[in-house]
This record gives sequence, C-alpha cells and structure tokens, in this order.
Amino acid sequence: MSSGKETPRQKMIGMMYLVLTALLALNVSKEILQGFVMVDESIGKSKNILDENNSRIQKAFESYVNDGNYEAKPYLLKSIETQKSIRVVDAYIDSMKLLVVRKTEDINKKDTSQLRFMEKLDDFDTPTYLLIGSDETKPIDTKYSAKDLRSQLIRLHNDLLGLIDNMQKDSKTKLDNESISTLKQKLSTIKPVDRNIEKDGIKLNWELENFYHMPMAAVITNLDKIQADMKNLESEFLHTFAAASSKFMFKADKLHADVVAPSAYVLSGQPFKANIVLGASSSEFTPDRMEVLVGGVYDTTLKKLTNPGKPLAIKDGMGTYEAMTNAIGQKDLTGVIKYKNARGEFEYYDFKYQYTVAPPFTAVAADNMNIFYAGIENPMSASCAGFSPADLKVSISGCGAEAKPTGAGKYIITAKSSGTCTVAVSAKVNGTYQQQGPPKVFRVRDIPPPYLKLGGKLATSNLEFTRNEIRLIGGVGAEAVGFMFPVNFIVKSFDVSVQGGAVDIPCPGNNLSAAAKTALANMRPGQIAYIDNIKVLTPKGTIIPIASAKIKIKS
Repeated sequence: MSSGKETPRQKMIGMMYLVLTALLALNVSKEILQGFVMVDESIGKSKNILDENNSRIQKAFESYVNDGNYEAKPYLLKSIETQKSIRVVDAYIDSMKLLVVRKTEDINKKDTSQLRFMEKLDDFDTPTYLLIGSDETKPIDTKYSAKDLRSQLIRLHNDLLGLIDNMQKDSKTKLDNESISTLKQKLSTIKPVDRNIEKDGIKLNWELENFYHMPMAAVITNLDKIQADMKNLESEFLHTFAAASSKFMFKADKLHADVVAPSAYVLSGQPFKANIVLGASSSEFTPDRMEVLVGGVYDTTLKKLTNPGKPLAIKDGMGTYEAMTNAIGQKDLTGVIKYKNARGEFEYYDFKYQYTVAPPFTAVAADNMNIFYAGIENPMSASCAGFSPADLKVSISGCGAEAKPTGAGKYIITAKSSGTCTVAVSAKVNGTYQQQGPPKVFRVRDIPPPYLKLGGKLATSNLEFTRNEIRLIGGVGAEAVGFMFPVNFIVKSFDVSVQGGAVDIPCPGNNLSAAAKTALANMRPGQIAYIDNIKVLTPKGTIIPIASAKIKIKS
C-alpha cells in the first residue's frame, strides 16, 4: 500500500482485500480437510471389501476341511490363530479412534466411520495431547497413546513372524520359500519405522510423523490406513495358507493302502485279478512317485525296507496284480506301497489281503434269519461263484413257497404253511440253466403269536397305568415280541371287564367302545381291569386268539 494518507474508499478497498485473503485461506483449509474425508471414506470401503473377501475365504477353507480334507486342518488352525492376533489390534485401534473422536468433538459419539459429519476436523491440539502429550520431546506411553500403538503393532509383527517360523518346524504346516518371503514382506507394512525426518528443528520418529500436530481428520485417516494394512495382511495369510493346504496334500481323508478285487473267491483254473491302490488314488501317482512292492516289508522301527519285494507296473495311479490260481485254498497278498509326498519325503503303507481259491459252488442265505416264516415276505440272497447274478435262477419247493426276484441276487420268498422247503440255484451255461451244487433246506415256521399292546406297552406281564394315562388310551394293538420281521397284526375284537364294575364290554375292531372308555376312565387307584377274548388277524389271513391282559391303576 502507499505511505500517504488513505481516502475512505482506499481504506475500504484495503479492508476488503484483507477479508478476501482470510476467506481464501479458510477455503484452502476446508478443501484440504475435505480431501482427508474423501481419502478416509475410500479406505473405509476398501476395509469392508477386504473383510467380506476374508470372511468368504475363511468359510470356504472351513468347508474344505469339513468335507473330509482333514490334512488341511493344521493350516486352517494357523489361519484362525493369525486372524485372532490381527483382530485384537484392530479392536484396539477402534477404541483408540473412538477416544479421539469423543474427546475432540466433546460428545459421547460411538460412530468414528463418518468424518464428514464431524465439526472439529481441523482440531490439532486435542488429538496431539491424547496421543503424544504436552511435550513432543517426551511422548506419553499410556494406553491408546501413539507410543502404545507402536508397541501393539511391533508385538503383532513379531508374533506373526514367530508363527511363520514355527510352521516350518512342523511337516504338517510347512510353507515354500516363495510364500515365506511374500508373507515377511507383507508383515513389514505394519511394522512402525522411524524415518527421523526433521521439521522445525524436531526429529520426527514414527509416532510424531503420524500423529503430532495433525488435525483430527488426518489422525483418523492414518489410523484407518493402519487397519486397512492389517486387513490386507490377513488376506495374504489366508490366501497363502489355503493354497498351501491343497499344494501339500491330495484330497483324501486318510491315505491308506487298498486291494480292490471283483471277488475274493475264484474258480480253480481261472486267474485272480486285483487292483492295489493308495486310498483316493489319482493320475498324479505316477511311477516316479509311487511303487507297489508285492512281498515288500517295511520295518517301522528301523524306518526302512527290509525286503524290497517285487514292483508292479503303475498305470492311472494303480498297480495291477494278476496271478494264476491252479491250487485251491486260502491265498495271502501282502506288500508295501512306497509313496513320495509333495514335499519329496517317502511314506510307506503296508497292505494285507486274503482271498480264497475254491471249486464252483452256490451260496443261498435268508437275509434276516436261517429260517423262513409262513405268511410274510422273507428276503433271501443267492450267488454262485464265477457267474453274474443276472445269469442265475432260483427254484423253491415245499410249504407252498414261491421265489420272486427283486434285484441282482436278491429274492423274496413267501410260504403258505410251516414245514421244510428246498432252494436250488441254477446258472446259465452255454444258453441253458444247470443246477449248481446241492439244494439247501430251510425250515418254515409260523409267526410267533403276538401280545396285546396298550398305551405303548406290551402285555407280556401285568400293566400299570395312572388314571390320567388310562383316560388317554383310545385303542389297542398287537405285536410279536422280539420278532425281527415287520409283521402287521390287526386286532378284530376284544372285551373289557372292570373288577367291581361292568364286565364283558364288547369292543369291535381295535378301538375302545364308548362304554369301555367310560369304564376304564372311572377306575380308582388299586382297581383292576381285564382285556380278554382278543381276536387277531394274522398275515396268513387267519384269525387267532391271543393272551388276555391285566390292567391295574396305580395308587
């Protein structure tokens, strides 16, 4: 401005210039704070996306283990341990943000995620006092201070670094070198580092650089950035452990040796064939990774093969075994599967199997018992060594019995009367059926007589009910005790008598008549009633009497 005397107009213009300059400065400050708000909101969205992705991966990991891939469980447990450690510090920072917002805004505010709705975003003093203290040369070391946050992050870094190192000591949780390098590099993103930049003659350590003389908008944004870095770290650990769990294993519940053969019985003069496999075998079991050593012996104490055995050819992850069967009798097949796992370590699995070489014969057996029962369907199985079930035919004679096929080698036998019957099996040979072996004789018995069933109790002995229980009973049934077959007995009629009251009250069908219900409902404690003259329809279509039942009312 000029040094001469100013006119009123010049004074007014000068005053307006000063006001405009102040307004311009104020607008710049608001724009900077708005920038922090936008950055913080972007970080918040990233945190939510990472949270959702981490949750989805964790659930998929757990489902993978629960589906039977139990060898992945050690990696799953390590991922859970990692998440717990990270979330402890994440919750600590949430509490720290809440403290800063409450003290700065001077309200009991619970939501620290919406900076745009806060009024004191430009407050430098309160956050600095809370996190650094009144003397920047001697930062405070209290809970929720910047120095305490530094300790929390360093402890988290060291704990996760120790977890990685311990995993390498266990063969069930080993990681490859590339994965270890990546995780350690990610871990460095959360470890506080002093850059010692000088500002206004003060050497700034990590605490001062991030939280000293910073407006609340910047402090909250910096804390959200640390949380986002931790979410990123959690994601990296989850991905690494999930990938490692499938890389170092095959999808199997438990690795074991199996011998799979069409039959354990072979006709004399025919070859015996079997596949010898490692459980859950796959095409990845190539000859350089797996050997099937017939006759091999592995000493678990010495941890080495004491007998190398004879190797089989490997195709599609299986060793195919074949040997001629000239002599009848029991045969043993033993050996060892030598397997190289994904870590390059050899594992050994013993296998033992027995099979029998026998002359042609037939096998017929009742599926439920060694006898048939007249009047009901009796399931039966029939087979003949060396023949397909589709080439068999069953014939039965005696007791009016019939055989009805229901599936491969399965039949239903029905007989009309008790006694004995014979079952013969024929096989199709060159287009005609020829009987195989002698017929088998079965006994046919009548179904054992049933007992009355009342209120869910069988009347094999005296029955006792309370007055309330007896009033709820509306009918009766009949059931054979201990009989293994499903049998339908139908009660056709019975009589009810009450001691000292009505006698021989008729009840047609299996329901209590109105008079019978009333008589039973009016019984007193200690009083006795009888159900007799019981007529039951059997599965054979005949009506038979069954034993009476004695009922007593509990006192």
